[in-house]
Amino acid sequence: MRSSAASEQAPPTDAPPAGQEQVEERPRESSKTPVRSELAETTAQPEPAATQAELEALEESLEVWRDRALRLQAERENFRKRQQRLAEVRIAEGRERVLRSFLQVADDLERVLNAGEVDVKSLRQGVNLTYQTLMRLLAQEGVEPIQAVGQPFDPAWHEAVGTIPYQNAGAEPNTVVKVEQEGYRLGDRLLRPARVIVAA
Repeated sequence: MRSSAASEQAPPTDAPPAGQEQVEERPRESSKTPVRSELAETTAQPEPAATQAELEALEESLEVWRDRALRLQAERENFRKRQQRLAEVRIAEGRERVLRSFLQVADDLERVLNAGEVDVKSLRQGVNLTYQTLMRLLAQEGVEPIQAVGQPFDPAWHEAVGTIPYQNAGAEPNTVVKVEQEGYRLGDRLLRPARVIVAA
């Protein structure tokens, strides 16, 4: 009985001696952790700033591009001025050519006026020749009379200055029956509308 009681009361072998507190052992931290942290901090550091040589090269490149931009702007302005001068020269040459042609009409009229005493028939012939010369010059420039008589009234080309009952005119309503003043066109552009009388 005693032996069994003694065995039950015997302290475990792992228990600390009397008077000493049991110390709980903690797992040791790995010594590699600080090393990894230092490596991460080293990797996260920003790259060093550009060197002085790189900055100078960048400034030189910017200066080259700035110079090119200024040259292109100057060339564009010079091209615009050249085109403007060419346009002005062409306009002036065109005006001179047209005016030089019309001098012939002035010459014809001057000859009629300096002819002295002439009969009405001769005067009429001279004026008619001058008129034909003028119309020929206009045709050379692309100017042509607007067709009006017998045509439907078109406000794009005709200007109505009066009306007449269609029964009296012997024409359909809204038809041009008479031209008071000739109209002229230059291709599809209107120079002057024909002033007309319209059947209504």
